[in-house]
Amino acid sequence: MNNTVSIANFRNPKGTDSGALVSNYADLMGSKIIIITSKSHEYFHNFNYGNIDWRKNLQDIHWLIISSTTVLEGLSPKNAWAASMTFGELEGSKTVMIVDVPKDITLLSEMWGAVIGKIRQINILFMTTEAIKYIAKLENIEMNNLLNNIRIKGIVPIVCTYDEKSKEATIVHSRGSLNVTLESNIPYQKWIANFLNMLPLQSLDNEGIYIAAKYSD
Repeated sequence: MNNTVSIANFRNPKGTDSGALVSNYADLMGSKIIIITSKSHEYFHNFNYGNIDWRKNLQDIHWLIISSTTVLEGLSPKNAWAASMTFGELEGSKTVMIVDVPKDITLLSEMWGAVIGKIRQINILFMTTEAIKYIAKLENIEMNNLLNNIRIKGIVPIVCTYDEKSKEATIVHSRGSLNVTLESNIPYQKWIANFLNMLPLQSLDNEGIYIAAKYSD
């Protein structure tokens, strides 16, 4: 049986957003990676996203990884970002949304509003520690309650974060919640890549999620 995890990543061709960095780590771990982006002769902010063959790119894919900040890069990226989740749902791939803070913090509300608008199509929502701080303030919710609040209101199967300073991952899911402290200090993008590589091999209960969350190279 082939246990290789397959990942599609819609991204800016420059590949500097958080979702792209997660996919890069997954690639180093041996995952099968498909990069979906604009063509070389196009500008990403207004590329012809109608030419993307979503069905072909998302067929037999475990995870579709996208970044929240992509919606701020132009109308074409925003439309393709939304379309990716719709086609991912149709093809059976699970959407992983990486929520980071935009460079222009005044655009946070616009970005988060777009995420909330697609929340029911997201299977795993990861929030950086910085994003939690700003979005908790935006939503007027205490930081330690934000993940669970999002999971319940959005009916998201898994909402999680990883704090690089404390080496602690926090995961809330449909069957409970848990905190996992890693032995080594790794970037949050690598933690998510590890988690996504291990999760398909586990049951989605506390024990299985703990094993996936604890795994690191």
